[in-house]
Amino acid sequence: MTTPTSTELRDLTTRECWDLLATRTLGRIAWTAADGPVVLPVNYGVAGETLWIRTSAYAALVREADQSPVAVEVDLVDETTRTGWSVLVRGTAHVRFPSDGGATPPDVETWPAGPRPLWVVVDPREVTGRRLVPRD
Repeated sequence: MTTPTSTELRDLTTRECWDLLATRTLGRIAWTAADGPVVLPVNYGVAGETLWIRTSAYAALVREADQSPVAVEVDLVDETTRTGWSVLVRGTAHVRFPSDGGATPPDVETWPAGPRPLWVVVDPREVTGRRLVPRD
């Protein structure tokens, strides 16, 4: 078995982070609930520099994270070459109802079946990322 080429971490610019976020549709959102940290996979979309997550009216995300600090992590990793990238968005979650009006949400296809009439909008305060690349 061949050992992969050694790699190194490089910081991404904010613009690179948003460009990478726009290429994916699945990430993980984290918040602190009354009984401790919660991390869940979510389908999301990007509109401008905002993340939009479709969810059901009864989701823990809606009940526990509205107006709360959250983190969203999205990545793409190739375990064979040991390369990839990771982007972290830290901000505040805001639940939006269809009747709220305002900005038009992006088209987000959710993987689980069933109605997902609500949106959780993540208003970012910090966007950072790193890329694991082959060493020159």
